[in-house]
Amino acid sequence: MSESDDLINKLTDDVSTDGKFDFSSSSSSEDDFNALLDNFIQSELANIEEEKETTRIMLDEPKPEPIPETASDEEVADSLDLSEQKLYMAYRNYVESIEAIAREHELRVPTFHIKAQTLYPKYTPGLGNLISIDVLQGWDTMFEAFPNDIVKIQPHASDEELLDFAEQHTDENLQMAVVSYVEILFEIEGCEISYEKRMLEFEHKRIEQEIIDEHRRRAARARKYIDALEKKKFPINAEKLINGYFKVASKDPEGSFEALTNNPAIFAPIEVNKIKPKFFGLIKPSPRSGIIINKKIGEFLKKFKA
Repeated sequence: MSESDDLINKLTDDVSTDGKFDFSSSSSSEDDFNALLDNFIQSELANIEEEKETTRIMLDEPKPEPIPETASDEEVADSLDLSEQKLYMAYRNYVESIEAIAREHELRVPTFHIKAQTLYPKYTPGLGNLISIDVLQGWDTMFEAFPNDIVKIQPHASDEELLDFAEQHTDENLQMAVVSYVEILFEIEGCEISYEKRMLEFEHKRIEQEIIDEHRRRAARARKYIDALEKKKFPINAEKLINGYFKVASKDPEGSFEALTNNPAIFAPIEVNKIKPKFFGLIKPSPRSGIIINKKIGEFLKKFKA
């Protein structure tokens, strides 16, 4: 098992299925966990940049404007799209509240990893994982500072229950931390929806283009069949024959091709009046002549490669 898998398993033990912290679980060696966490964070930060660039290229989006090296975190935050900006604001409020709690209770201040630039230019799912890790660290700090209060929160507490808890508590920093946590959950969901919307729009355009391209390919292929039949001067409406075949072929490729090569007259009748008489016009065309021509057309189409 990789380090990232190991860390995810550890985090999963502390998070309920709806993404909320499970206060009832225990942790393993703190030193080992922190070392594993640091390695995982650095790897994830690199993966996020790759994820953003891969998404941009796949969706054929323009390159974002480079951020000036002198730009402050606040200036970068101001340049974010509204959904990312709201998420970052909720995250910053949470971080500042946790840091204030840690200082007030003389606890180790957690290391938080998200800067405004991490959210620029667009949110990607990998960012949600990192934010979740930072949020879990914040809950550890809250539990250390307010063990008797935090333990009262149910592992699967709803947003309303968490907000009620915050409203009833007297510590402003704890209030802000819990409220900001609920806002983070809400804003992440909004960013996830925006991300999925971009993906769905891309998929819609891709499918639409595939349909257009396939239509063009079919039209070009049909034109080759029609030209070949007309060149051979077969007594049949070549366009009607081939267009009828391709219409049926979209629903039943194998059956329609078998019909085309064995009995093409199914798609367009043999025009017997256009069959040239034999023996200097002495032998007039007959229904049997149409059967013979029908077979010749089928044999020709069976061998023809478009």
